[in-house]
Amino acid sequence: MIQSGIERKPRSRAAAALVAAAFLYAPLQALAAEPALADASAGLATTRTYCAGCHTESSPAHFQRLSVIRKSPEGWVMTIFRMEHVHGLALPEEARDTIVKYLADTQGLAPSESAAGRFALERRPNVPDLQMGDDLPVMCGRCHSLARVALQRRDADEWLKHMHMHVGQFPSLEYQASSRDRYWWQTATTVLPGKLGGLFPFDTPEWRDWKAGTHAQPTGEWLVRGRTPGRGDYFGTLRVASQGPDAYSAQWSVQYADGKASRATSKVRLYTGYEWRGTSEWESTEVREVFALSADGQRLSGRWFDAQRAEIGGDLTAERADGPAAILAVSPRALKAGTTQEVVIAGRGLKGAVSFGPGTKATTLATAPGMLRVSVSVDAKAAIGERSVSVGKTAAAQMAVVYDQVDRLQVLPGNAIARVGGGKIAPVTAQFEAFGFLEPRPDSAVRTPIALGPMNVRWKLAPRNEEAVKADDVKFAGSIDASGQFMPGAAGPNPERKYASNNAGDLSVIASLDQGGKELKGDSHLIVTVQRWNTPPIY
Repeated sequence: MIQSGIERKPRSRAAAALVAAAFLYAPLQALAAEPALADASAGLATTRTYCAGCHTESSPAHFQRLSVIRKSPEGWVMTIFRMEHVHGLALPEEARDTIVKYLADTQGLAPSESAAGRFALERRPNVPDLQMGDDLPVMCGRCHSLARVALQRRDADEWLKHMHMHVGQFPSLEYQASSRDRYWWQTATTVLPGKLGGLFPFDTPEWRDWKAGTHAQPTGEWLVRGRTPGRGDYFGTLRVASQGPDAYSAQWSVQYADGKASRATSKVRLYTGYEWRGTSEWESTEVREVFALSADGQRLSGRWFDAQRAEIGGDLTAERADGPAAILAVSPRALKAGTTQEVVIAGRGLKGAVSFGPGTKATTLATAPGMLRVSVSVDAKAAIGERSVSVGKTAAAQMAVVYDQVDRLQVLPGNAIARVGGGKIAPVTAQFEAFGFLEPRPDSAVRTPIALGPMNVRWKLAPRNEEAVKADDVKFAGSIDASGQFMPGAAGPNPERKYASNNAGDLSVIASLDQGGKELKGDSHLIVTVQRWNTPPIY
């Protein structure tokens, strides 16, 4: 599933240790490779052995402070790391894995509770943070995402203790958070606990219902579809087999729209009844999988990413292979009038003649499980607009678009950050895509903007402002390739720059597309900044 043009070099043992310490996500992902717990009693016993020395067990299975908090699996990994790093907890890896599993299952988040912050769990780059009024962004969001706040549950008194922990562990917090513009401590200890306790309380109907319910298992056959930004769509199959309670193996077989095929095997652990965490290797790259299983067990969705470079990855959706015939996806969606192109149709039970509607002709080229590859010819005078697609008696509306020209380009992400790198800290790249749109036209069926999907464009960089011109940022900050991937410059003082400054920069990323001799453009804002030395699993 993965593609990366970044050169990989062997790390020294010391460098590898540094990366493991900074990339706190690794302990959680390692769980997928270990045998699952026989039952919750093993988790309780291990938690009692290693945690009860400080967190008194005031009643059976109720540990002071520990039992009045709920978190995602990553949140519990971060808690245990803090216990080890700050309080000197000596915890064998196997015991840590057992405790995280137990706490995530018994004190986790219901699917509806984790939904808003899933982008942070999935390590999606350049996603705007949650919007939560005026005070939380400056009180909490100056140091970490508000998604991290939303991915845990406490009552007001426990949120107050959380504020005290922050200042106790980070004594210079008010200065680091630029908090001298307000009475930070007074607000943190009087206003925020009640507000957070109301927004994210410990006890909720959603959690009670989820914890008491019977949860679906991911075993069985799946049809997979997804997209790798900068490379394109892929389709395939997934077979999940049980390896013990909440432990699974997953056999992947996928094919990109360009015809390139890949296979891999994942080792998976399921937390909280729906949180899929897997590890696999694709084309010599270690990959992490963060997916959510739907409550009915019929859908799997989320993101996979490079274990060492979380910004490099792709989206995934999987649906059960059994079920009624259905067209699930068409790639590419946009069909240009007067051309012939190959198209992939993904779905269940796809049998019969293929049609994209009047003015088109479709011929099946190849078939594979859950997928058809067809050739589609579109008449030069075919009607512009969205089309239904049918395979035999199975049809789906608005799955394709016939267009004559692109009216608008939108570059995504609209705002992005990349980080210089080198030595022990790798650069953080940024991947851009240009999406085409049809705009409303009075002489056609197009009445509202219609998305065409990603377009094949030319990329270039430009200085964002006058200061970027003076500093020659385009020369020093990095480069962008034909796929839209930006690679930052090297870290460290650059003697060729004024004041020997770092290779930071303020850039515009510009996509251009030829439209019959006229150039259509779209742009995005890219800030190239310095390294981030601490990369927690929830940013």
